[in-house]
Amino acid sequence: MAKSESKSGANIGSASLILIFIVLCLGTFGLLSLSSAKNDLDLAERNGRSVTGFYRADAEGEVFYAKVDAALKEALLKNPEHPEDDIQEALGNAWLPEEQCAAAEIGMEEGQALSIRLHLTWENGQGKVSILQWKVYNQVEYEIDQDMPVWDGS
Repeated sequence: MAKSESKSGANIGSASLILIFIVLCLGTFGLLSLSSAKNDLDLAERNGRSVTGFYRADAEGEVFYAKVDAALKEALLKNPEHPEDDIQEALGNAWLPEEQCAAAEIGMEEGQALSIRLHLTWENGQGKVSILQWKVYNQVEYEIDQDMPVWDGS
């Protein structure tokens, strides 16, 4: 008589192995996509804060420009020949008399600032405000850490 042998255990065929492999690949790609989307969201939020900070500082710069222009016009109405003293009184520390310009530094996020320098000229009772500088710069010098601790064997 022939003995019939029965195998106990699961018979996993090639189709089942391929299906398991596909499910693992799809799960891995799904997790990678989720991680990438989170990083993109973080980058977009940082960029949004940076742009918002720049436009806030730019708006404050426009207010400063209007203040300087109004101070020049008012000073020329009071004293068309020598408005320097009235400009100094209106602008305070922002007025640099030796350069005949007004300067302001408006802080932004991430250690940056908006630097504004406005040159004032006047002749025959007519005044003009010219922009010498309107730029963003880094207030804080940052150091790139180039130290790489490597095991020396001891």
